[in-house]
Amino acid sequence: MALPALLLPPLLLLTITAPPPVSGESCGSGQGWAVRLSLGGGEDRATMDELALRVAADAGLESRGQIGQLEGHYLLCPGTWAGQGAAHVLSKHPTVTWYSQQQLLRRAKRGLAFNDPKYPKQWHLHNKAKVGMDINVTGVWERNVTGSGVTVVVVDDGVQHTLQDIQPNYSPEGSYDLNSNDPDPMPHPDAHSDNHHGTRCAGEIAAAPNNSFCAVGVAYGSRVAGIRVLDGPLTDSMEAIAFNKHYQVNDVYSCSWGPDDDGRTVDGPHPLGKVRVRLTPPTPNGQGRAVGAQRAVRPGEGSG
Repeated sequence: MALPALLLPPLLLLTITAPPPVSGESCGSGQGWAVRLSLGGGEDRATMDELALRVAADAGLESRGQIGQLEGHYLLCPGTWAGQGAAHVLSKHPTVTWYSQQQLLRRAKRGLAFNDPKYPKQWHLHNKAKVGMDINVTGVWERNVTGSGVTVVVVDDGVQHTLQDIQPNYSPEGSYDLNSNDPDPMPHPDAHSDNHHGTRCAGEIAAAPNNSFCAVGVAYGSRVAGIRVLDGPLTDSMEAIAFNKHYQVNDVYSCSWGPDDDGRTVDGPHPLGKVRVRLTPPTPNGQGRAVGAQRAVRPGEGSG
């Protein structure tokens, strides 16, 4: 008994056209050429690829294909002969509208690297031991937000502005000594060597980076000034003056001090001090000025 014939559908032969080459290569420093080709407009990709081959051959080069998705732009690399006259040929070729010899470019990866010896210990800025237990500031620095254009004045017992970490960012225009009534807020040594608090605060704010000295300030691009007022008798009127001294220069007033913290005393600015804070004029850009009074211990204080 004969088996029935099997009826098979005709085979369809599919022709898959490979995409035209796209260059992802480099010819080496000073050897490759990038060119823009044109025949007047409206040419398809195959025509342009063929044109690139002809132009490359005329210049003693080889076409490596279109440069990425830049239509009409091709990378030409050295061919079988040296092609010393490539620039001359490309400059005279009627279909070459632009050409450029490729050179190595210097590019640096964006990142943070400080040579200040105390920086690895500034856990409040970057905590590698306990990730997340810091103020999350490094990402802001990477966006080039470092306090540039802002002046912070430390109202305290003075600022030792000659220190290597503070001097580059020191603002004498925003500084004053209310205890001695002169423009220099340099701390005066006492019997207990106790007048260094303002200097520490200034460093924590604006210590200059990458000078192989001490640490890095949280706003190391800012300028820092000093108002010396805590190294002597303090009255309501002196405190009021300190809160907006040189307001034409200073943007932020840092006051890391307060009344006695003995568990029983509740105190704050007195009438004149309150009035001065309320009447502090805005900054030149129309923003209100910041006056910060803090009694908490700053992270990292005592080091440096």
